Amino acid sequence: MLPEDLRSEGGVVRWLRLDRVEKKNAFDAGLAGALMEALEAAAADDAVRVVVLGANGDVFSGGADVSLFLAIAQGQAEEAAKVRAVPDALRAFPKPLLAAVQGPAVGMGVTMLPHFDAVYAAEEASFTLPFVRLGLVQEFGSSATLPRLIGRQRAAELLYRATPLDAETAAEWGLVTRVFPRAELRDAVSRIALEIAVAPLGALREAKALLRGAEGQS
Repeated sequence: MLPEDLRSEGGVVRWLRLDRVEKKNAFDAGLAGALMEALEAAAADDAVRVVVLGANGDVFSGGADVSLFLAIAQGQAEEAAKVRAVPDALRAFPKPLLAAVQGPAVGMGVTMLPHFDAVYAAEEASFTLPFVRLGLVQEFGSSATLPRLIGRQRAAELLYRATPLDAETAAEWGLVTRVFPRAELRDAVSRIALEIAVAPLGALREAKALLRGAEGQS
């Protein structure tokens, strides 16, 4: 049974939704564990062809929960370790994995996106990397994944300025695949996911493995 901060629904296209709305869908150990558990279940279920990660509320994800920093300070490193494992779980998922970003994405909410096969965003979505302003550096291998996706200079601007990038610019840069009006986002992504899902599962898996292999990823 998944905890209440992650919702799962669907058949051949399985929608997973971040649902810590009161915490701006920030990742703590519980949400991270639930997402990895849901991905593992979807990977093992041959009835599932495509997985879409979305979110409830106005914010896609506020990034890592501030409680993690307190846990680290108190010597509870295992809490942070669960969150740090999320990008590996996304990268290792063997089937098409899509993101539907309906609102602001901050920190980890952005650095996780290069690990998806496609990212669809609402017009109201924005993308912010606040690390430098907080006296921190980027996470989750984004020093490699972001420049590969959008170019080193654009990645540098996104990091150094630490200001929100609008959805249209994110699409122009290559961080986002397509942009839709928010009211149309779910239907549009569901339609695309269903178009993908009609392909043979073996071919989908192999096509993804070849793409990942070309990037030097397993």
